[in-house]
Amino acid sequence: MRHPRDGDHAPPDGHTAPAPGAAPGGAPARAAAPAVSEAAEAAQALRRFDAEREERRRATNAVAGRIAVAIAALFLAFLTYDSTATAVRAHSRGDAWIYPPAVVGGVCAAGLVVLLTWGWRRRRLGM
Repeated sequence: MRHPRDGDHAPPDGHTAPAPGAAPGGAPARAAAPAVSEAAEAAQALRRFDAEREERRRATNAVAGRIAVAIAALFLAFLTYDSTATAVRAHSRGDAWIYPPAVVGGVCAAGLVVLLTWGWRRRRLGM
């Protein structure tokens, strides 16, 4: 079997189709340039699709984050209210009111203040 480097460009046994990129007259075809631009357009469309998907993902994550912060703030506010009410009832009965209920209420109130401050700062800075 001869190699194409030997000057004979005949197809191997059983193949009758012209070589890829060869025109019927023996001159090389110019179809490679449109294929390159089609590949570039496909790559650009893929990058655009990825950018749009990333933007949708960021928007979804931002909404989910806001919902999570709102739920956490509501939960901390409820715990603060409940602990304060428990501390007031315990104090009126003469029970221990500082350690369990007042401390828990203070920690929840501090957490709520930190969460609201963090959210306000992020919103003010445009993050």
